[in-house]
Order: sequence, then C-alpha cells, then structure tokens
Amino acid sequence: MNFGLSPLAQESAPLRRKLAATLRRLVETGVLKAGTRVIEKDLCAELEVSRTVLREALRELESEGLLTAGPRGLFVMLLNREEAENLYAVRASLEGLVAAQFCENAGEADMVLLKEAAGRLEQSYQGEELDALLAAKRAFYARLCAGARNTIVLDLLERLNSRTSQLRTRSLSVPARKTASIDEIRELVAALLGRDSLRARALAEAHVKNAGHVALATMK
Repeated sequence: MNFGLSPLAQESAPLRRKLAATLRRLVETGVLKAGTRVIEKDLCAELEVSRTVLREALRELESEGLLTAGPRGLFVMLLNREEAENLYAVRASLEGLVAAQFCENAGEADMVLLKEAAGRLEQSYQGEELDALLAAKRAFYARLCAGARNTIVLDLLERLNSRTSQLRTRSLSVPARKTASIDEIRELVAALLGRDSLRARALAEAHVKNAGHVALATMK
C-alpha cells in the first residue's frame, strides 16, 4: 500500500535530548533566570552546537512550559503568584495520591528500593550540590511512583517540577527548609513502609505545601 508519504528526515535526537537536558538544568538551577531572554547565538557558541539542533531543544522546553515566546524571541518562563500557588496545589494532590497508592500496591522489593532512594536523598540534602539534590529527589519520586504503579503521575510531576524549578531552587537554598525537608521525608518514608495510606497521603501533601510556603515567600 502506498500512502503517498515523503521519507522522514533523520534528526540528531541523542544530541537534542542531551542539549535539552542541559538547558533544563540551567533553568532549574537558576543559571538561566526567570524572565531572561534566550540568546541563541550565545548558546550556540558556548555549547558548540548548530542553531538547528538548539532550536529543536528550545522547542522541547517551550512545550514543557519552561520557555515562552515574546516579542523578541524566547524567554525563561516567569510565573506569577497565582500560577505558582496552583502548581503547588496540584503537586500536593498528586504526591498525596501516589503515596497512598504506594501503600496499597508496593511489593517488598519496592519497599527496599524506596528506602535506599530515601537514604540517598537524605545524604544529598546534607550536601551542597544542588544538581545532586535535584537528581536524588527525581530518583526518590520515580521509586515512589513505580511502587504505586502510577507512571502517569510521574510524568505529570516531572512537568510540574520543571515549571516550578526556580522556586524549588530558592526554597532548597534556605537552610531551615532543608532541615525540615529531611524530617518530613523521614516521616513520610516511615508511613510508606508501614503501609499507613492515610498518614502517608497527609504527610506527602504537607511536604509539598510546606515547600510551597517557603518558595512563594521568595516571590516579589
């Protein structure tokens, strides 16, 4: 059967994915600050990539809501307070849901892997490397969602976390918040391992809400 289609052009997908991940990390860590205009020629020169590949990566970040089109090109998304409050509210509900589902669905192997991920997360909280902390948080929630048998929420959380990345970075830079987060994660893990779904849901929601209060306090 002939569908009358033209051959698909091959793209440098591995390079594009690596570039998108690099740009995403620059936004998450605040190197590319909210409201900053993205200068393509500067990024091409520093990263030594073609403008074609860069634009593919930038489109990916734009689709995730990290970048937005302006009159003079792309800018790093600048959230207003209402948007930020809604994002944290949705995150709290989703994390509460998977916490409860983990208690109901996780096997013993899931329990072991979650406990190990929580240990690495606690270590990263006590360190100074923001990249390591963000990676450990992603790994912890990946284990949580895997045990909950809910990869849909994992995908949604990754998108929401990307949208609030710079606010999260600000909250994580507050020493008191880092200390409180360690205690909250310990309590949450205890409830998860004890299969106390009601308590796990409440603790997961409270963890996000507490982080949100600190993050929102940094907004002008």
